[in-house]
Amino acid sequence: MSDKKKENLFASLARQQTAKAMQEESTVTDGATAEADTPLSSAPAETARPRAVARKKPDPIRGKRQNPDYCQANCYVPKKLRRAVDRALLDIEDLDYSSLVEELLRKWLKSRGLAD
Repeated sequence: MSDKKKENLFASLARQQTAKAMQEESTVTDGATAEADTPLSSAPAETARPRAVARKKPDPIRGKRQNPDYCQANCYVPKKLRRAVDRALLDIEDLDYSSLVEELLRKWLKSRGLAD
């Protein structure tokens, strides 16, 4: 929609509001009643057609952050150790830091005789 059409639309809405306010004010002061059902503009009233609502498919879970089966667990490790692990993980394509920590924690639980 062009700026001129927008301006005209807003200007016509403003004129309608002003005319309505003046009409209500004159009704109150004069004691006369005006027909409330008559439209203020000569443009025909548009009938709103119900639009079909498209159902949005839920997005597939992407990554562990959005997966409700995972939670964030923070820990502090020495910077040198973290950098060494990051460098070593660069050589392994299917393993990231989270997966490595998960694997190590599962092995630790298994070594203690606890099922995960």
